[in-house]
Amino acid sequence: MKFAAWNPGRIVFGTGSLETLGDEASKLGSKALLVTGKHFARKYGYIDRISKIMEESGLKVDVFDKVEPNPSTDTVDKGSDYAREKGIDLVVAFGGGSAMDAAKGIAVVAALGGKTVDYLFPNKVEGEVYPVIAIPTTAGTGSEVTKYAVITDTQQEMKRVIVSEKIIPKVAVLDPTVLKHLSPELTSWTGFDALSHAVEAYMHKLATPMSDLYAEKAVEIIFENLVDAIKGDMNAREKMHFASLLAGYAINLAGTVAVHGLGYYLTTGYGLHHGLANAFLLPYVVKYNIPAIEEKLAQLAVKAGAGSKDPTLFLEKLVKLEDEAGIPDSLRNVGIKESDIDILVKKALRQDRTIARNPREMGEKEIREIFLQAYRGRRNL
Repeated sequence: MKFAAWNPGRIVFGTGSLETLGDEASKLGSKALLVTGKHFARKYGYIDRISKIMEESGLKVDVFDKVEPNPSTDTVDKGSDYAREKGIDLVVAFGGGSAMDAAKGIAVVAALGGKTVDYLFPNKVEGEVYPVIAIPTTAGTGSEVTKYAVITDTQQEMKRVIVSEKIIPKVAVLDPTVLKHLSPELTSWTGFDALSHAVEAYMHKLATPMSDLYAEKAVEIIFENLVDAIKGDMNAREKMHFASLLAGYAINLAGTVAVHGLGYYLTTGYGLHHGLANAFLLPYVVKYNIPAIEEKLAQLAVKAGAGSKDPTLFLEKLVKLEDEAGIPDSLRNVGIKESDIDILVKKALRQDRTIARNPREMGEKEIREIFLQAYRGRRNL
């Protein structure tokens, strides 16, 4: 047995943990840039609250609240310019995956210079970046503990990533009380983002006993709690927050596979929420991979509550969970046309970083068939 593991960040988890932010931030810097989205943080008073918490610990705080869903290279460049102008030495992210990924990008570009595109994979991050504190407001992305920052390259019109252990947040503050604002719809979609991370890491060619450990526990928690979390049960939402963290650890140690690669353009090209895009594709990628990792998916069936080791039972449990969570049955239900499949296949073929790590080889023919199945819907599985 051989593997390497790297989880260097500090985790502060639990109700009220947001109040520890000042102490945590003061250990890492003196001039903080709060990076967040355009609406949520201001609507619910978190910009003022977070700024006050840090200011009371002696920090100077500036705010960059321009992050859009699926942040672009242009936005990260603007945030980096602003950070340099203000002389910041610490980046604090508050929001979902978009805010956290943008913050990571800003921490890189502001510290090292240049443009965001200079650091997108396969380019590397050389040199020290500004420390990041991440405060997730959804139970989905796990970005608070990962080495990835997913950024939309506006020149190439595709999602790309900065990949570096240097951008793993120094501190992740997970306060489940922020999840009270999530709608049932977003709770469902972000929950499937977390589930997709766990399952994809488990299927990944580079999966290890460590990544499997995190992935299995995340799957178990999500299947037990997602439906109740959607209904507003705060105890279930707290557990989903923890599951998302575990799934983040899983992809940090392994990575994502074809679900993400095929789903990216559903988000950037058609405006589907990233978690929803993953939900549409996850059952079909799992089904496709069964011949390559039958034993592993049989084990996952047990973690999902199937009661026996059978990969087809995991698929059945997954489909049932999507039904209960209100995921639309097919791509047709969200306006995707059969004629769109050609462009979806073309765009997916550009995502070699994820597709190449799928446990079963996948080419244009196989990708097309998966999209056709997703178009027809779960009832035809």
